[in-house]
Amino acid sequence: MKIAIIGGGLSGLLSALMLEKRGYSPTIYERLPKVGGVFDSFKRGGVLFDIGFHYSGAMDKDQYLYNSMQDLGIIDKLEFEKYNTAFDRLYIDGEVFDISLGSKRFKEELQSRFAQESDNIEEFFQKCYEASKITSKPEEFLKVDSRRLGDLLKNIKDEKLKKVFLHFTIFYATKFYEDASFDFYAKIFINMLDGTRKIKGGGGAVIDVIKNELKSTQIKKRSQVDKIFHDQNGVNSLLCKGERVYYDAIISTVHPKTTLNMFDMVDKKQIRYKKHIDSLEESPSLFCIFCLIDAKIESNLYFYDDEFISVLPSRTHNGKTVATILSGSLYEDYENLSKEEYKKQKQKECDYHLQRLKNLYDFGSIEVLDSSTPMTKQRYSNGYRGSIYGVLCSAKQKSLSMLMPRTRIENFYFAGENIIAPGLIGIFLGVEVLMNYFEERR
Repeated sequence: MKIAIIGGGLSGLLSALMLEKRGYSPTIYERLPKVGGVFDSFKRGGVLFDIGFHYSGAMDKDQYLYNSMQDLGIIDKLEFEKYNTAFDRLYIDGEVFDISLGSKRFKEELQSRFAQESDNIEEFFQKCYEASKITSKPEEFLKVDSRRLGDLLKNIKDEKLKKVFLHFTIFYATKFYEDASFDFYAKIFINMLDGTRKIKGGGGAVIDVIKNELKSTQIKKRSQVDKIFHDQNGVNSLLCKGERVYYDAIISTVHPKTTLNMFDMVDKKQIRYKKHIDSLEESPSLFCIFCLIDAKIESNLYFYDDEFISVLPSRTHNGKTVATILSGSLYEDYENLSKEEYKKQKQKECDYHLQRLKNLYDFGSIEVLDSSTPMTKQRYSNGYRGSIYGVLCSAKQKSLSMLMPRTRIENFYFAGENIIAPGLIGIFLGVEVLMNYFEERR
């Protein structure tokens, strides 16, 4: 069975590795000169920076990601790093909240700090535990859990406590997002508390390990897929560099909206499917500043005022902290700008966020080595209009329009952060669910 994978980011590489484990020899088409996408790391001025991965939950022994990496045979090739202090530190309405490892410990800390909310905290944690199990069986994802996070927080009266809980929506939506899917929130929340780790070498280390594991996969770089062909039996081929290549199945890790533009939609059902995909709401985009900070930073710092801004430390370099500063940004601010206008807008936004951060906290000197905009995200990962996590993981979209790896077009599949859930957990989960369909076809 000939299988093509469009996109050589983590989702594409992971799909290839899992297919190899099942006896397939897929071909990856990557339009850029290198694979890895936004999950990879990069160097500026001799300093290693992380792009789209800084830390994740579910990486303690016997948790979901740990077990998945163990099954793939890569767990011993990666070095996990525990946080010596709280993994997240939140600045909310003039107060500081540390989020330490251990869900039971964190629950007890909150119950001590918000004694009047002790019973409500207990109840909320219990509901999160009940929904926190992660499984890759497709039938589990056909069970619709349409609960909004806000509905589960309705008994919490203290607004600061509610904001602490809502902090965990920033990983896949936006700050304090009450319309988030509780089902996915609970999985992220508990697995972050019980298993947050960094990986030495960042996302680039994961990319390198998976690339080295691939034995029978062909990787075609600088190979943009321009068109996908199909007939009444489903997809059958793709067009790359003017050549039509035939396949029995095609997997796209590119954003679904971008992917479906590669098709000639002639069937009414397919046209409705495309309209459905095009109607999905996107997660927001971010402006990233890659810098060296002349201060020791051990926790990921999140400042919540009118606009959130965060500082994510990765490692040290010559006694300074290598960090990524993140804040919300608008694709519209960069759309249709000339090259010179783009550079000016980028510098203007960079200066704006740095000034905001300096007003919030005295970090000492901050040396900026690079920065990225929503346009950068779109270019390097096909993130639709710069969306940082792709399709928004809201309760409404999960219940009414959830994307699954098997599409409505025969022999055509999706993988990536837009499918099922975002983040490292979502990437692994989406690919593992996808593999169930290829198990059926063996």
